[in-house]
Amino acid sequence: MTKTASLLLSLLLMIASPAVAQPQLDARHLLLDGSLSDAEVAGREHVFNTLQAAVAHLSDTTTIYIRPWVYWVDDPDTPAVRVGEQGREPFGMVIRTTKLSLIGLGDEADDVVLASMRGQTQGAVGNFTMFDFHVDELQVENMTLGNFCNVDLDYPRRPELSRPKRSATITQAHVGYVHGRRLEARRVRFISRLNLNPLNGAGESFYDSCHFECTDDALNGGRAVYRHCTFDLYGQKPWWSTFGAGPLLVDCDFYVKGSNREMYFCKQGGPLTLIDCRYHAPEDTYVGWTAYPQPWLRCYQQNFMLNGHPYQIGTRQQQNTIVLKDTSVLLSQGIPCLNISRHSAELRTGDAPLTLVCSDPEPVEWRVASGCERFVALTPQGSDSVLVTPTNESGKTVSFCVMASTPDGREAACLLTVHPRLLPAPTFVQQPSLQLKKGVARLVYDLDLQGRFDESVVTWLRDDIPVSVAKANPQALAYPEYHLTDADNGHRLSAVITPRLHGSLAGDRVRVDAPKPVKGQKKSKRMETDFSDLPTQWQPRVLPGYWTVDGYKPADTAEYPWAFDTGKPMWEYGEGFNGAVGMGLLQAQRGARLMYTPVGAGYGDMSLVLDVDPTKTAGQGFGSATGQYMDVCLKFDPLTLTGYGLRIERTVKHGKAVDFQLVEYDHGRVRPLSDAVSATCYRTGCTISLSCEGHRLTAHVGTKTPRPADGDLPHEVSLQAEVAGNAFGGIHIQHTGTCGESTTMLHRLEARWR
Repeated sequence: MTKTASLLLSLLLMIASPAVAQPQLDARHLLLDGSLSDAEVAGREHVFNTLQAAVAHLSDTTTIYIRPWVYWVDDPDTPAVRVGEQGREPFGMVIRTTKLSLIGLGDEADDVVLASMRGQTQGAVGNFTMFDFHVDELQVENMTLGNFCNVDLDYPRRPELSRPKRSATITQAHVGYVHGRRLEARRVRFISRLNLNPLNGAGESFYDSCHFECTDDALNGGRAVYRHCTFDLYGQKPWWSTFGAGPLLVDCDFYVKGSNREMYFCKQGGPLTLIDCRYHAPEDTYVGWTAYPQPWLRCYQQNFMLNGHPYQIGTRQQQNTIVLKDTSVLLSQGIPCLNISRHSAELRTGDAPLTLVCSDPEPVEWRVASGCERFVALTPQGSDSVLVTPTNESGKTVSFCVMASTPDGREAACLLTVHPRLLPAPTFVQQPSLQLKKGVARLVYDLDLQGRFDESVVTWLRDDIPVSVAKANPQALAYPEYHLTDADNGHRLSAVITPRLHGSLAGDRVRVDAPKPVKGQKKSKRMETDFSDLPTQWQPRVLPGYWTVDGYKPADTAEYPWAFDTGKPMWEYGEGFNGAVGMGLLQAQRGARLMYTPVGAGYGDMSLVLDVDPTKTAGQGFGSATGQYMDVCLKFDPLTLTGYGLRIERTVKHGKAVDFQLVEYDHGRVRPLSDAVSATCYRTGCTISLSCEGHRLTAHVGTKTPRPADGDLPHEVSLQAEVAGNAFGGIHIQHTGTCGESTTMLHRLEARWR
């Protein structure tokens, strides 16, 4: 039997040990009793009344028996703000030893409570975490581990020990980490909300008859087994990610406590196995493995019930779900997962083949997704590996899975992207030439397509500064175009083409210059862009008619240490995820900034409409309330950073809403022009409208996303303020939030001047 299988069976056969009423005490067996006074413990060896005092007397192997009481890991009454060290989050206690057991002596798990009451921006800078255990073997039994930052601490045994939550605004507040080989938790209540972290991190973790209360990104996704456990889900995706074999859950119950009707187990995806588990949710709830599963994902279920009825998880992508018929043999082998050497690969016909390996005691059978057999050849290399040779002669790139399976029902997959044979760089049948006619610049050329699509990239330059980037449209016969504006008057236009076909090498860049400067373009009173042609490389200069594309760290974020890499782009145009739908412009680094400087001076009234999709779906917009905001400004001077705008900011007031406030920029210093209004409308399909007419600045924000069922805040915002006015006409967008899953996708911007 494998080591993993032995550990698994030890949990499945585990018999709960009885509470120890009269423990025998010595240097390795300590007693913690918070009801005792300092005088009462002073004369008693191995007896303590605070957790801190007991931990100070640890040996290499120690058992601490804990009598009913509330024990504070971190003083909830000190006004001090906890700050982490060496780049890590702040911890309530750091414990280092070899083997440690914490045993509660109460009748129920809520009789003994180890507690803290801090979280990100709520008594701490960073994601406050109760424990950081550096322990090879940790056992925790019959108690509550709770970070009550956003949860009331109710202690009926001694009501005077109860405390209300620190804040109703949900923030990152953790329980703990384990740096060691093994964790065993029996009859433990893990309480927090965001990022619970119920002692995550051990090589193997076992939870028996435990209870978890959490929102998203919370549970242990490593090699973890949950048996007879209950989960109260206040969010949508309790696991951030799972990896390796993924967690195994046996005879567990999940209870949906929030308003979400789209529920998933994982945010980033990964394997999971659920056996004899039950899900309790409103009748119209969809339950999936992850919101955006990769085709290679394989998860397992047996006897899964939703509201008392059989249910297959993730029916929208059925290839991700393996319904097990008989788990008795599988469980004797460990967590039922078939590992493969890689989950994705890119191949090109004519290049080297790929070897895939499944390390498993049983032989595996390899196959290709139906209909894709002609794109690769499979050659078995023994019982556990296969040689994959690309044979795609279609001229198009194709994607599909190669699967391995075992007789007992396990399956693994690798998503292949198979490119056609690489062709030489294309040659021009007609050399590029530049035509300027009726306000449109057109690059005219003809390539030897060799049966492929044209994927050339054309960069338009004005006085050698990129102003637009376009890719050839393989579905259209039209030549790449650039629409002239008054900003082009007096400047010489150029086009640089990098010729490429689908599946070919790129050819040498060819530059074509207009024979003379542009002239005669009328002054524009309107500008509209979907950002798809915006050059995203660094362009820090402030020039009339150009976008400034760079990064900036505003002075009002000075207390939060972050920086960006000037050698990398701050923005990227691409496909969205989570709440960001379709294609758009996304922040690539924290501090991303966009500014547009119009031509000329003396601008009067101005309006601006910006359509955005925040990636966050719950209305909080940004990663945390640590100076994370987006400013959208008009009547702006990019040279002096002066003008008016709307600030959208995540604050400590609400966990599912942001604040909206009109602001004035004065040489980079920002002051409020209106009261801040908290609202839930910063969600998918959000439209931000700004207007400055005369001396009145107004803003309106709304969204296509319906009001949340549990929301009592405004779902649209209208603000106004009196301003002195100015003659500027620029645009400014500043984002100080973290990136990745905390970005805001920009879809469309329209500006009008009078």
